Amino acid sequence: MSGNATFTTGHACGRIGRAGPLIALCALLCSSCSGANAQSWQCRAPEGTFAEHDIAVPPNVTQFTGEMMISKSNGLSRWRPTAKVAFNDSDAATPGCHCNGVVATWYPEQPDSYLVSLSVDGKQIPAGRVPYGKPVKFKLTYTWDAELKLELGDKVVTGTTPNPTRNNLHFSCSTADVDFNVTVAPPPAPSPERCPYAAQEQWSGADVDRYCKTRG
Repeated sequence: MSGNATFTTGHACGRIGRAGPLIALCALLCSSCSGANAQSWQCRAPEGTFAEHDIAVPPNVTQFTGEMMISKSNGLSRWRPTAKVAFNDSDAATPGCHCNGVVATWYPEQPDSYLVSLSVDGKQIPAGRVPYGKPVKFKLTYTWDAELKLELGDKVVTGTTPNPTRNNLHFSCSTADVDFNVTVAPPPAPSPERCPYAAQEQWSGADVDRYCKTRG
């Protein structure tokens, strides 16, 4: 789903904003991403509006990568330009944002940079500030025990989500024009050491038999 609407308080998943900064999230095309799923979307949200887009993903994916860049804002807006890309559960019954991913936000108090944070179940953990015009590569990874790890340049931020279910990649921007290009890595391959997580990773019965059954 995609959409655009006037900004109002109470919207979930980072709907805040103004349209001056440009944030581009570009896929990391490297050998380690072979077989990965590249996704692109252009987000256009004039002052006081938000826009969002959702892409279904396998519920056992554990990683996406990209690159961020933001241009200078004129600093005249009442809204904070914001962009987000994150995993979430499209079937969640509880209200509010339970996104787990990366958020970039511009604040007028520090107009020459933007703050990049790890979003953990909708709560933000700052990872660092980045000046305008400087691209920063990032990687978001789920570990086996639902821990999230954001690698932002040489900085690493972690958190544990109480809502690890994911079947959707959520893009959103508010008061900003944003180009999203993100690579979702394929789920990890079954292996004997991953048997304790077979149910969580939704293995087939054939894979459970092949890797996890004790042979006489």
